[in-house]
Amino acid sequence: MKKYLSNVCFLLLSPVFLGMLLADGFDTNENAPKVSSIISNASFEEGQDDNAEDWVFTNIQPPLRSDSDANTGSYSAYVKLENIGKTPSEAHIIKTIDGNVLSALNYEFTFFVKQMKQGTDGYIQQYLIEWFNEDEQKVESTGFKKFSGKLGEWKEIVVPDVEIPDNVRSAKLLFRFVTGAIEGGSGEVFIDDVNFRADDSVDALVAAINRKVDQAHFDVALELIENLLTLHPEKSKTIGMKVLKSRLKKFQKLDEDAE
Repeated sequence: MKKYLSNVCFLLLSPVFLGMLLADGFDTNENAPKVSSIISNASFEEGQDDNAEDWVFTNIQPPLRSDSDANTGSYSAYVKLENIGKTPSEAHIIKTIDGNVLSALNYEFTFFVKQMKQGTDGYIQQYLIEWFNEDEQKVESTGFKKFSGKLGEWKEIVVPDVEIPDNVRSAKLLFRFVTGAIEGGSGEVFIDDVNFRADDSVDALVAAINRKVDQAHFDVALELIENLLTLHPEKSKTIGMKVLKSRLKKFQKLDEDAE
C-alpha cells in the first residue's frame, strides 16, 4: 500500500517536479549553499566561567572554556593534559544535536584546531560522530578518526560529504584527547568554531524533496519544503512549493490512514 501511494503521489506531482528538475536560470547567488550550521554555540562564546553552554567537558582532566585564545570571537575550548607518573590522562568535548539532522541532505563537518604541543609518544586526538533515529536509538557511528593541527597556528579540519544513514534525526559529537602511558605524558590544544553544515541550496533541497517523495517519506519531504520556503522564499514561489506542500500533506494523511 505504501509503495502504491508513493507511485500515485509521484504521478500526480510529476508536472511540478519535472518543472523543478528542468528549471534553469537559477540565480547563482540565490542557489548557492547557505552553509547553515546545526551546532549551537559553535564558537563556545556562550557560557559561564570554564563551562560552555550546550557542551559537555568531561573525563579525567576536563577541557575548559578559555578566553586566552580563539580563532574567532573571544572564547575557545582548551585542553591541557599532564600525566601523573605513567597514568594516562584523558579529556572529552561532547555535543548532542537533537532532532535537527536531515539524512536527506549532504553535510560538511568542520572545526579549527591550534596545537600548543604536538604531544608526547602515544598522545592522540580523535573525533567521533554517532547517529540516532527518532526513537533515540543508536544507528551507527563514524568510528574514531584522528586529526592533528599546526603548532602555534589555527588550522581548519574539513570533513566533506559526511555520510548519514537513513532515518537519522539526532547526532552525538565527541572529541577525545588521551595521553600515552608514559612518564611526563602530555598534550595541549585549542578547539574552536565547530560546525556541521548542510548544503541547503535550491538544487540540493529540490533533489532531496524529490527523493523523499519517491520513497514515500512525506514527513521528511515536508520538513525539507519548510526549509526551502524559509531559505529561498522568492524561488519557492516560482516552483510552486506552497502548492506542493498542500498536496503532500494530503498524501501524508492517506499514508497514515493506510497503516
